[in-house]
Amino acid sequence: MTQILMVLAFMLGYAVFALVKPKKPCGKCGGWGNRRRRMRRTSAACGRCGGTGRQFRPGARLAGRGAALAVRYLRERAEQRREAK
Repeated sequence: MTQILMVLAFMLGYAVFALVKPKKPCGKCGGWGNRRRRMRRTSAACGRCGGTGRQFRPGARLAGRGAALAVRYLRERAEQRREAK
């Protein structure tokens, strides 16, 4: 039982962290946005991050969608309560 609670606490903490900081530096280019080519002086945009140097953390989009759905649900419920009065 304690292990389950620890896992749930960790998952909740990670979800909050993913909401606060949803993006991380790209692992392929190191956050620079481009990759140097070996024998050339030119560099090309990173294929993984598209040249932004940032990527979403695993689960960040899911946590963001869940938070948006919760806010939408609470707003609709508050509106229904106002109409009922």
